[in-house]
This record gives sequence, C-alpha cells and structure tokens, in this order.
Amino acid sequence: MTPAFLVRLMGHHSLSRNVNLGPEDREAYSFANELRVAVLEGRLRAVWTHPANELGGLTQRRRDGSVIVPVQIAIARALGLITGSSDYLFLWEGGSCAIEFKSSKGRLSFGQTDFRDWCDLNRVPFHIARSAAEGLEFLRNHGVLQ
Repeated sequence: MTPAFLVRLMGHHSLSRNVNLGPEDREAYSFANELRVAVLEGRLRAVWTHPANELGGLTQRRRDGSVIVPVQIAIARALGLITGSSDYLFLWEGGSCAIEFKSSKGRLSFGQTDFRDWCDLNRVPFHIARSAAEGLEFLRNHGVLQ
C-alpha cells in the first residue's frame, strides 16, 4: 500500500487548458507526471524535486529602466536559490543526479553551465534530457527506476 504522505506529496492538479507550454516545458511536464506515477507505484527508489528556478528570474522594470526584484524572490536568492540549478534533482541511497530539460535545439545558459561544472567537480551525474523518455532512461541507467 502506498503511504499516505507519498499520495499527498505527489498530488497535482492538471494545468488549465489555457496554459500553453513550450516544447521544453511539455516534455518536462510529461516527465514529472511519469515520476509521480512511478513513485506511487513504488517503481522509483529516489526522492526528487523541481527547484523552481524560473521564479528566481522574475523581475520587474521601472520606467527609468531600473530593476525591481520582488521580496519573495530576493528572500529565495538570499536563502540559497542557485542560478542555473537543474530542472530536476534526485537523491537516493548512495547517489544523486541532476537532470536539465532542453528542447531539441536548446542550449545551457551560462548559469546552467556553471551548475553543470559544479556537479562535475563533485562527481554528481548531470544529464541533459530532450524528452521525457530520455529523462526516464537516465534514471533506469542509474538503477533507481523500474
């Protein structure tokens, strides 16, 4: 039986039909839904999360061109929101990995390149997935997804 806390953690309401996702986000959304199912079925033996780094870049511009950073974003940055963190972080007994989603032609930003290099420095596997299937395959290869 699936523990109640996992059911709560994996709970998700579908996106509105009015939300138009780009190619990268469509694949990442599909991947996240596959992960939720795998957790609830007991096929994923890892803890995972999506650090919402997109939110860290939310700023506003004044008419004079100066930048306003919303208080919540400033606090998140102060508390350790890392520019360029991967879309998905996975932790399991004895291991971890980072998976960044990119469209078929997408490239890493400078911040993402720095984060990848930080992972490499610490021997944390870093992967670029161009599809949900590819992301799932990385996890199978790490032996944490059945």
